[in-house]
Amino acid sequence: MSNLFYLLSGTSSIVGNGGTSGAAESTTQATGGFMSNPIMVIVIYCVVIFGALYFFSIRPQKKREKEADAMRSMIKPGDSVLLNNGMYGTIVDVTAECFIIEFGTNKGIRIPVIKQEVALVREPNLSNKEPESIVEEKPKKSLFGFGKKED
Repeated sequence: MSNLFYLLSGTSSIVGNGGTSGAAESTTQATGGFMSNPIMVIVIYCVVIFGALYFFSIRPQKKREKEADAMRSMIKPGDSVLLNNGMYGTIVDVTAECFIIEFGTNKGIRIPVIKQEVALVREPNLSNKEPESIVEEKPKKSLFGFGKKED
């Protein structure tokens, strides 16, 4: 008999105010919060991944491209350059889109090369000696790329 009373007490809300208690339960389920929506979690995850990709991949690449463009803009006639394909040459003339480069000791071989093909401004090593390794001291940077303060 006590089990019957227990079962009836659980169903009393259906008989009494069934419509209002159901509405109250649905509103508490709908207001689960911002992070309870799985689509928003995926969107936030994608934004974080693309942000990390930008800061660790795209941003340093743009910085290297700026440095290379600055180096190419400072090239003048008479400079020896190394091309991306490994050939050395001497700049004869500079135009808007390309460099006119003279290859070898023959003064008649002049080839126009687009500016992006120049890798370095460097003299070729024509001796059998190993080149001295030039070690440049770079300022030490902290974890996030900002220079450390000098005391």
